[in-house]
Amino acid sequence: MFKIRYKSHHDVGNVISKFTKNFKASKEDFISLLEGVNVSKQLALYFHTPYCDKICSFCNMNRKQLDNDLEEYTKYICDEIKKYGAYKFCKTSEVDVVFFGGGTPTIFKKEQLERILKTLRENFIFSKDYEMTFETTLHNLSFEKLEIMEKYGVNRISVGIQTFSNRGRKLLNRTYDKNYVVERLKEIKKRFSGLICIDIIYNYADQTDEEILEDARLLSEIKVDSTSFYSLMIHNGSDISKEREKDKSIYTYSLKRDEELHNLFYEACIENSYELLELTKLSNGKDKYKYIRNNNSLKNLLPIGVGAGGHIQDIGIYNMNQQVSFYSRTSELNYKLSMISGLMQFEKFSLLEIQKYCDEKIYKEIFKRLKEFENKGYIKIENNFAIYQLKGIFWGNSLVADIIELIGRNL
Repeated sequence: MFKIRYKSHHDVGNVISKFTKNFKASKEDFISLLEGVNVSKQLALYFHTPYCDKICSFCNMNRKQLDNDLEEYTKYICDEIKKYGAYKFCKTSEVDVVFFGGGTPTIFKKEQLERILKTLRENFIFSKDYEMTFETTLHNLSFEKLEIMEKYGVNRISVGIQTFSNRGRKLLNRTYDKNYVVERLKEIKKRFSGLICIDIIYNYADQTDEEILEDARLLSEIKVDSTSFYSLMIHNGSDISKEREKDKSIYTYSLKRDEELHNLFYEACIENSYELLELTKLSNGKDKYKYIRNNNSLKNLLPIGVGAGGHIQDIGIYNMNQQVSFYSRTSELNYKLSMISGLMQFEKFSLLEIQKYCDEKIYKEIFKRLKEFENKGYIKIENNFAIYQLKGIFWGNSLVADIIELIGRNL
């Protein structure tokens, strides 16, 4: 049915952009929102740190290798926190999610990290059940930093493991060998009271069944709270893509093998009492991943830092650098398609909720297509919910893209 497999929600966003366009907005429009009361009280914060001290071979993200001590960037982040915290919108908000992404946000020195977190707690009000996440690598996360993070309320860390396999770690340019990684994660588990989540990349060059099953076994043994799992994506500009340009025979992609490895990992984790939380995430039940749930439902997300993007109500913001930001106004159609896409990211989605974002004629077409998906074994429909089956989890974002394409053609 599908010509290509969409691996991520970002791919689906590109499909949405084919049928919609957002409108220009200005800094004044954005400031006008910030000067008003936040009626919903909900606010999430995203901090971007576009620096790493070691570049992964598969990465082409908005980051660069560290060439200074980040003192200037620390001051910039603290000043931004104070600036935004003074607006009425933020003063009348309760922060439910904070996400420090990158790059590697634990690359700051422990004193710098403390200044940022202390400034954050002094300038924003937090909800009782907030989630605060730091992305990190093992070699950047000292126990001193971990203690400071927990002191200021960090209750979730996401560690970029990618694989426990020594061969795979070398291919992906990861620090440390399997035994060290396992013992380090176990020690972090003892010292940190919050949630510990990891990333796993599968289908790297010549990955064996034994390697992917070992990844599933070890994350269960360590008792991590959740794992994101992604097929290796070779992006232009990454070291792997450059190697591939020199030798086309390396990193050849097989869709059949991709699905085999995906299913092996998924089923092994399910046998170890994990459950599907989102199309690319498995949880032991403790991790709710509020950050992605907020994003999929287009809740307020204030972006802070170079390379950070977000939106307040219908105004989108992207910080190009410390001086320049771009603003846009989300169109109604973009909003509706994004909401449908967001609903379909989870283990099951409500057909009644889907109906809210389209007219009766288009919904009939959507339901007809969903029945086709059911007949092919991708989903199961019961009690007004569509529930992903194993085959559908692998093809999930392609199913979402297909529905968006269907709506776009019927506009």
